[in-house]
Amino acid sequence: MDSSSLVSLLTLCLFCCCSLIQAQQPYVGKKTTDCRNPDTSDSVLGYTCNGVNRSCQSYLVFRSQPLFNNVTSISNLLSSDPSQIAAINEVSETATFQTNQMVIVPVNCSCSGDHYQRNTSYIIQSGDGYFLIANSTFQALSTCQAIQNQQPVIPSESLTPGMRITVPVRCACPTRNQTDVGINYLLSYPVAEGETVSSISALFGADPERTLEANQLPDPSSTVFFETSLLVPLRNPPSRITVPSPPPPPPPSPSPPNSPPSGSSDRTWIYILAGVLGGVGLILVVCMVIFCMFFSKTKKKTDPIISLESFEACEKPLEKSLEDGSQAFLDSMLSIAQSINLKVYKFKELQVATDNFSTSNHIKGSVYRSVINGDFSAIKKVHGDVSKEIQLLNKVYHSNLIRLSGVCINDGNWYLVYEYAANGTLSDWIFNRDDSGKYLSWKDRIRIALDVATGLNYLHSFTNPPHVHKD
Repeated sequence: MDSSSLVSLLTLCLFCCCSLIQAQQPYVGKKTTDCRNPDTSDSVLGYTCNGVNRSCQSYLVFRSQPLFNNVTSISNLLSSDPSQIAAINEVSETATFQTNQMVIVPVNCSCSGDHYQRNTSYIIQSGDGYFLIANSTFQALSTCQAIQNQQPVIPSESLTPGMRITVPVRCACPTRNQTDVGINYLLSYPVAEGETVSSISALFGADPERTLEANQLPDPSSTVFFETSLLVPLRNPPSRITVPSPPPPPPPSPSPPNSPPSGSSDRTWIYILAGVLGGVGLILVVCMVIFCMFFSKTKKKTDPIISLESFEACEKPLEKSLEDGSQAFLDSMLSIAQSINLKVYKFKELQVATDNFSTSNHIKGSVYRSVINGDFSAIKKVHGDVSKEIQLLNKVYHSNLIRLSGVCINDGNWYLVYEYAANGTLSDWIFNRDDSGKYLSWKDRIRIALDVATGLNYLHSFTNPPHVHKD
């Protein structure tokens, strides 16, 4: 090889290395919910080891949950120094955090092969799979693909309680382009429902444009999804996070004005139509009564099955009446909720959250809007034994499914606390026929159909055991 060829080859290698060091990290998108997708060309396995340094100080954000709600448990889960967690969050090392409180976790991020990561060990619990571990326990600070890559010979279905696995936590070090503009740290942030690049950047005083660049997102309108993580570039170490108060609930829609009285001919047609409809309705009611009486005599008794109903959950009768005042039975029901890490609320807390279940907070049926710890929730009153549904719903963790976050028992009734769907029910949008502004384009309808199918696929394929949605 002559000298000119050698110089050209060295120049090409130097150019490639420089380009890699200056490159940013691609946003992973919805691939985190598709564990069986073989495409790992982007950051689904972790952020590329392309920074100026092969190891650095980085930061994570973790939302406190019942099993991981104090400095010690969070530091053990994420392999962080408890004294550093206490110092940066301005608490003591024995402090306990409120549920869903955002906790800053300092970690040492380093290259492992081609990717930056912070390896931590995790002991498998009953019902765990790679999807649940990544998106529920670790709150999208890892991915099911990355965890599977660390245990290539152990499929998700073969995990057993007590088994210890390695979980790679997503982190990264600044690239040359970032350090040149004063970026010294990168923070891995788990995106919550409804958040945007701008709102996330504002929590840390970061420049939204730099956040877009760090994640290779094209513009401020780019969508970031729940159950994904976002890199936030910082000039200085983050400080304790203060979340702004949520906006007040939207006012109820005004009632449509009454139509002015029409002429006598219009009234005549109304009377005729009402009479016809009333007669048809009466015939239908009689037919239904006869059918129900006949069907109830011939219907065979079937064993109950565990199934996931819609948000208007099926209410099953109690085998043992709640009205019998059995304190042991009530205690056993509460212990079920506590054993699956659901928050158990006092009834007075729900009364305060709903303004004593006032009509202004009524949504539909027995469902009420509430504000708990500054966040909107929906509270459903249910009469009957829903312990099996509670155990099932608590295992469901998917961006296309409503989550159950807490329970309460009072005077023989269950009160189920769900996450709040701020945009209302889907049926209101699909079947809207007024001028309220609710309109879905065909593109929106196709996207919704795809989201519904994704949620059903999760119930059928990734819950253990699989569950069938009957509604």
